[in-house]
Amino acid sequence: MMYAPGPNLDHSADASTRQAMDYFFYGTLCDPDVHRLILGYQPGPRQIRHASLAGFRRKTARNRSYPLLIPAPAGRVQGLLFTPRQREDAERLAAYEGPEYVTRRLPVRLRGAKGCRMARVFLPAPGMLPAGPADWQLDSWRRRHKTSFLLSLTRQGPMPCANR
Repeated sequence: MMYAPGPNLDHSADASTRQAMDYFFYGTLCDPDVHRLILGYQPGPRQIRHASLAGFRRKTARNRSYPLLIPAPAGRVQGLLFTPRQREDAERLAAYEGPEYVTRRLPVRLRGAKGCRMARVFLPAPGMLPAGPADWQLDSWRRRHKTSFLLSLTRQGPMPCANR
């Protein structure tokens, strides 16, 4: 199944427009070791909080160890809401996700909060990533793929990309 993300895409490489908005992490970036490596620092408790995104389901990208989101009207994906502290955060996240993903502004709910706030969510770029048959689970990914995934990222240098 291929996903076409629809309107409100941000293809901009201008990180100054990205910093003003939070990001919703739903996959490998939910792991503290991964987001510390990508950002170059460990986000504080005010920067990274539990959140959820309605209307989607998390699937493993075909022939990959990382996830993507597909529309699911009754679905809800648990993840983290990240508030960047510097412009470089947006640049690093865009480099990490690579060309297989685009961002879309979507409403995200913080755990225990009423209402939603808008956040950038990385969704598969049109025609780039087909979903595999399996749902993606962070704990399973940690057991099966985390060690080799981190090694691969570390070997890439200061702006690693998950899609290499």
